[in-house]
Amino acid sequence: MHIKPVKVYKMNEDFKISPKLVYMGEYDDEYNLMNVYNSSQEKLTRIMGTYQWILNSTGEIFFIEEDLPDLTD
Repeated sequence: MHIKPVKVYKMNEDFKISPKLVYMGEYDDEYNLMNVYNSSQEKLTRIMGTYQWILNSTGEIFFIEEDLPDLTD
């Protein structure tokens, strides 16, 4: 497993105006994003077939900007 920051945007907000949040992403050995955690260590749930994740405690939906894997890690 590899853990690195991911860029997160709240859905339904202008991406150019809204600040991006930095959450932690957990990647498997093939660099597939498996889990995302916010600053409170709450786990987000992927909405299958999309780049969107939901924070179950609030119902907020986020777009996750996945970076290309850095193979030097």
